[in-house]
Amino acid sequence: MWFETQKYKKSVVDYNKELLELKGDLSDKQAKITLAKFLRHNIGFTVELISGVKLAPVQEIVLRGMLNRNFSMFVAGRGVGKSFLAAVFCVLQCIFEPNTKILIAGPTFRTARFIFNNIEKLVESKGADLLAQAFSIKPSKRNDQNEWKINGGTITAIPLNGEKIRGFRANILLLDEYLLLPEELIKTVLMPFLVAPQNMGERIEIRELEDRLVLEGLLKEEDRIVFENTSKMIALSSASYTFENLYKTYKEWIAKIQDKEVGEASYFIAQLSYEAMPKDMIDRTVIEEAQDGGSSNASFLREYCAQFTDGSDSYFSAKKMHECTIPDGEMPTTRIKGAIDKKYVIGIDPSFSNSPSSDYFAMSVMEIDEETKTSTLIHSYAVAGGDLKDHIKYLSYLLESFDVEMIIIDSAGYQFIDSYNESEYCHKHLSFIDFETDKEGSEHIQAIVKAKATYNKENGAICIKQNFTSSFLRRANEYLQACIDHKKVWFASKTTANDAAFSKASSQRVNMDLVGHPNILEFIEFQDAWVYQTKKQCSLVEVKTTAKGTQSFDLPQHLKRSTSANKARKDNYTTLMLGCWGVKCYFDTKDYKQEEVENTFVPFFV
Repeated sequence: MWFETQKYKKSVVDYNKELLELKGDLSDKQAKITLAKFLRHNIGFTVELISGVKLAPVQEIVLRGMLNRNFSMFVAGRGVGKSFLAAVFCVLQCIFEPNTKILIAGPTFRTARFIFNNIEKLVESKGADLLAQAFSIKPSKRNDQNEWKINGGTITAIPLNGEKIRGFRANILLLDEYLLLPEELIKTVLMPFLVAPQNMGERIEIRELEDRLVLEGLLKEEDRIVFENTSKMIALSSASYTFENLYKTYKEWIAKIQDKEVGEASYFIAQLSYEAMPKDMIDRTVIEEAQDGGSSNASFLREYCAQFTDGSDSYFSAKKMHECTIPDGEMPTTRIKGAIDKKYVIGIDPSFSNSPSSDYFAMSVMEIDEETKTSTLIHSYAVAGGDLKDHIKYLSYLLESFDVEMIIIDSAGYQFIDSYNESEYCHKHLSFIDFETDKEGSEHIQAIVKAKATYNKENGAICIKQNFTSSFLRRANEYLQACIDHKKVWFASKTTANDAAFSKASSQRVNMDLVGHPNILEFIEFQDAWVYQTKKQCSLVEVKTTAKGTQSFDLPQHLKRSTSANKARKDNYTTLMLGCWGVKCYFDTKDYKQEEVENTFVPFFV
């Protein structure tokens, strides 16, 4: 469906018809101008000419919207090609508008680099000879910035963290994964990028000349040049929940499009489902597999149909988890090293497969608040198909960096602790305590007494081997749900959205060989991203009850059937559940006071 308000309906000149009416010879300058106008009015032809890529009509419409409006939002389903169209936009903008400065940013540097790499692929693709001539200067790539100079301007990809980004200026702001960007960051840091006009020096000279002409009576005030606002902000995203900032911005922009009084800036919104794309451009097998869970499934509607949902239909309410998330700018943020005055519990869900399509080997670190008896997810680990040695190195890093009070691990992979003890990275031998955590009533008291007797932090006796019985899974999931409902578990705010926290984290010394990240920036960004991913995994969990009354907590069947490396997983949800249960066990053992017997029976002989 196409929607356009009356204020946007303007007479459009058929430039192709005008070209057909041209007669005679053109000067060299006229020929160049005519060609430029023709290419600008025929975007699809232009892209195919310079890159060899043929656009679908709907893609050409989206690109026209981005090129012709100041504020554009592209909400699209998976596989629709947001990053590709963003790359094509950058190319066209720089070619048609000399001296353009484009800034590409996202929640992580990896997402910004992905669009930058798409531009590179487009330039290097077969049939892109003309485009390669325009992008003749090789791009500059650093750990914290990628830059490509073209036509007097630049295309720059940056990470969104720290004070450094405040020094950038651009007239085009391209924001990927907009739904993951903090609202405050967008308003206070990113929007000011667009304040300074692209041609500020030229505008000042013109205004000074006009002032003199007005004073001399040679120019009227109403005849001054009206400078067109050429700054642009483009937001790319998949659909989100209705309580998140993306939907709020989406509704605000729609209201401005419909408002007859708002005319200073122009807005464009494209909301494309997979159904809007030509059939040969979408992998139908993936769609059919996803549709097995039902076309009305909330996850399918968001991921593939680009529809916003309210997030209240899952066992773990996405809205309530959002309410349990620390606002950006507040503490605690995610951590790469523990606070001196805090204690931590680690939940581990091992996976020993080397296949990239296997489950994650996952770990979650919960920060304990002794006063409120709550916990906060502040650190995550998730690797699919990694080597056992890498997992051992990461556990070693966690034990060095956090004051760990307790580790709780799925009993199906408890051998991981033994492997750690036998490795060269073991700096403190770990052992298991005798704690049957799923006992109830008086048996639970006895289990606590046994646990207190065998627990010894100094000797490394801090590990719990947790059996995943149906009874435990029911109780642990109900407990996690209750913690979310009553705000007993929290999700840390982003470090990258807190200047002080980011400065402190980025200055810490980290053995990058142990954590498996190329640099500390990506390590910090990973932690920020995986708090959100853990909540997303929780929101996908379904509860099913068998005929015998046994409950199972798992992903929907259509997601479980996927065998791709990018399939949906739930392992960080499992470690969150284990982590919360571990925090409960920690407080159970700490708070239990064995009653002292004041009077006893003393036997005697008669």
